[in-house]
Parts: sequence; C-alpha cells; structure tokens
Amino acid sequence: MRRYVVTALISAAAIVVPAVVHAQSTGLDDLVGARAGQAEGELERRGYVKSGGSQGDDRSYANWWSADRRQCVTIATADGRYVSVTPTPAPDCGTAPSRTRRNRSRSDDAPRTTGSTAPGDLPRLCKGEAAAAFNRRPGEITTNLPIRRSEGATVSGWFDGDRGTTFFTCRFDQAGRFVSVN
Repeated sequence: MRRYVVTALISAAAIVVPAVVHAQSTGLDDLVGARAGQAEGELERRGYVKSGGSQGDDRSYANWWSADRRQCVTIATADGRYVSVTPTPAPDCGTAPSRTRRNRSRSDDAPRTTGSTAPGDLPRLCKGEAAAAFNRRPGEITTNLPIRRSEGATVSGWFDGDRGTTFFTCRFDQAGRFVSVN
C-alpha cells in the first residue's frame, strides 16, 4: 500500500514539475497562477513587449519578447489566469536570433513601438505589430519592402484567415518609429 502511495506521488510530481521548470527557466515562475490583467502589467514593467497571440480550445496563448534578456516566451491563459510560461524560439515573437555573441546585447531586432528603426528592419517590425494587432503568429504574416514617403514610410502586408485574406498597412514616422497598423 505504501509503495502505491509513493508511486502515485512521484507520478503527480512528474506531471507538475515540467511546467514549473519551464517557468523557472524564464524567470517568470512567479506569474503562473496570477490574474492575466495584473500579470500583463508586471510583464511590461519587467521589459516585455507583447508580440502576438492565438486562441486555443480552452485557453489563449500570448507571445512576449524581452529585448534585454533576448527572450521570447509563450504564456497560456485559462479562466483569466496564467497557467504556464514557456520559453519559445525568437521567431515566435517576430525576431531573429542573433548570429554572433557580440550582437547579443543589441535590442534592435525586437518588436517595439518607440525608438528609431533602420529601414531594413521595418518589415519585421511591421510583422510583429500586425501579429499583435490581429492576434496572429508572426509566421502567418507576410510583409513587403518599405515604401519611403515624405512623412515617413509604409509597409504593406497580409495574412490568410477564416474570412479570406486580410491586407494591412503599417505606418512609420521619418525616424522609423512605428505609428500605426490598419
């Protein structure tokens, strides 16, 4: 009898531990179980930027990017609370992993809404902003090259959805700062 209880406890721990290990590896383990609205504010305070998301059967998933940590995480929410925090590849947040160690401290490949952006980064930034605005994964979105205008630049793009293809345009000011997507 005692052996069965120990086996049951070990089995239960094996189910719970992986979620905790993932959360701990992100440094966000304290947010598991928190109310989603409050936890989003905490994520932003810690330097994370929401870069997209999707809806599942019984939960929603949001991707968050930290430029300082160069880390993308996917957070699952069910019944209004965070149920898991999982590290995910940078492309899930619309970013490219750095190629050299020297570039690891750079944050210019992160989705962001302020600061100046190089012209070559505008399509990727637009993709991240559109993913967040339209609740899509960045990989589902296609963007064109930027078009320079006197007031800044525009990047057009599209994605396929349940209702057909959706087209959008991202606008950037003269310094390359994101302005809007519609």
